Amino acid sequence: QQLNEAFNHWIVHRTPFVTVKAAMTLDGKIATASGESKWITGEKARAHGMKLRQGADAILVGINTILADDSSLTVRTKMEDGRWKMGEPIRRIILDSLARTPLKAKVVSDKHAALTTVVVGKHAQKNRVTALARRVNVIVAPATKPLSPATRHFSLIDLRWLMRKLGAENVTSLLVEGGGEVNASFLLGGLAQRVAFFYAPKILGGRDSRKAVAGEGVKSLANMIQIHDIEWKRLGSDLLLTAWVA
Repeated sequence: QQLNEAFNHWIVHRTPFVTVKAAMTLDGKIATASGESKWITGEKARAHGMKLRQGADAILVGINTILADDSSLTVRTKMEDGRWKMGEPIRRIILDSLARTPLKAKVVSDKHAALTTVVVGKHAQKNRVTALARRVNVIVAPATKPLSPATRHFSLIDLRWLMRKLGAENVTSLLVEGGGEVNASFLLGGLAQRVAFFYAPKILGGRDSRKAVAGEGVKSLANMIQIHDIEWKRLGSDLLLTAWVA
């Protein structure tokens, strides 16, 4: 069903079918203020997250996820003895407007580096862009206007332009795994079709803890994002909510 939904969306719109996935505490936090996030959810939830990756053409994260976790962003499967089998390749897309991705990062230096695309903005340092381009695919994307004074010193990547480009490259299904700023960009920007939110029975608290959906937020309750066709699934002690985004 997931593949059919993605293909039908691509046929009509020529852009990927976007699922935003996040694993969070009950109070909506995906990491501590320092970035610690392993592990909020249990093994059954993480195994289901890998199934979502298996059903996608590409996975997308922001640069903060790479800097915090140095994630490999591959598809891992759990074996009968309880160990995790590493890492079937999948196309990996990194939103990195200032080209801060370390050259030693797994997505740049592992054997699947040819499947990595780093999307940079026009203000990225040319020497860093050149160094990355020697190892991975680099796209220089047009920019949108800064959303707030906090982002006035650099431009944000035009995600609508990027979705059209990925659609032209036959990416029919895109799994967005954040963090919070990237998740917000897709959800608040009207670019997501589904959400897959994993909830662990834990409370983190903290005003500086990292949120599953951050960004500027909506200005009034009337503009809140609505979801529908909600389904709940129990995965060990965790819960998975999947739904369509209105």
